[in-house]
Order: sequence, then C-alpha cells, then structure tokens
Amino acid sequence: MNITIIAVGRIGNSFEAELVNRYCNRFNKLNKLLGLNPLQIIEVDDKKFKTKTLQGKKISEIIKKNLNLVIWDSNGKMMSSEDFTKFLTIQRDTGVKNLFFVIGGAFGLCSSLYKKDIKIFSLGKMIWPHLLARAMLTEQIYRSASIMLGNPYHKS
Repeated sequence: MNITIIAVGRIGNSFEAELVNRYCNRFNKLNKLLGLNPLQIIEVDDKKFKTKTLQGKKISEIIKKNLNLVIWDSNGKMMSSEDFTKFLTIQRDTGVKNLFFVIGGAFGLCSSLYKKDIKIFSLGKMIWPHLLARAMLTEQIYRSASIMLGNPYHKS
C-alpha cells in the first residue's frame, strides 16, 4: 500500500522538516516488514496555488478519483494511536492500494474536497500550523508501524 501525505505549503529547511524527515526515515526502515511502500509527501505550493479553490483543484489532480482519502481537520474524528493503527491495518489488509492524507494550509481546504465518502480525522480541537501537523502525522504513521510490529517505541 502506498501512503501519501499531501500538504499545502512548503516546509523548506525548517525545524519541522527535520522532524518530518526523521519520522519518514524511521517509517521507511519498517515499511517493507508491513507490506507498505515508502511514505511519500507531496507539497502543494501555496505561493503558486494561492487560493483554496486552486489548491483543491491541484489536490484533486493528484488523487484523481481515489476515494481512499483522509482529510485532517480540527472538526474531524479524534482517535487514539491504537485506533489510527487499526485504521491503517484495515486499509492495508482490505487491499487499498493508495491512501492519501491531506493537510490544508493556513486557510484550510477547499470545500470541494469534503465529499460524502471522505474520512475526516483530527489531531485535536486545537488549530495547528500545517508544518507541525505534518510532523505530528508522520510521527503517528511511524508510531502505527511500530505498534503493528510490536516495537517498544509506543508505550501505552
């Protein structure tokens, strides 16, 4: 299964980029043991695609008609790390080929992306900068891989 994070905004050479790279690298050392491909991150440049509508169109081009999409939104479903791991495991075990996670920019996401069959998850009720949200999501993906393998990283 391919897991792709689509994030509005550029991360550049920031502290957050170091965290994202650290957790991606950790995940990518475990992914083959789980039947997963390396984690991919696609940035939608908010300088080039300046409005939520243009960003939404670009995201739609990337995902095509794939319904295996999760939008991260403060109004979405909150879950534990164990619940998120169960979600990823079910996606993998039911034959999902491509799973997309979408993180909006400073002004959120275009409403056209919020369709009936789309899952909406939350990192909490607080609003997080998209760079931190990206770091938090990559950490949770790595944590889930660790949980699946019984790795001692996760302590519950």
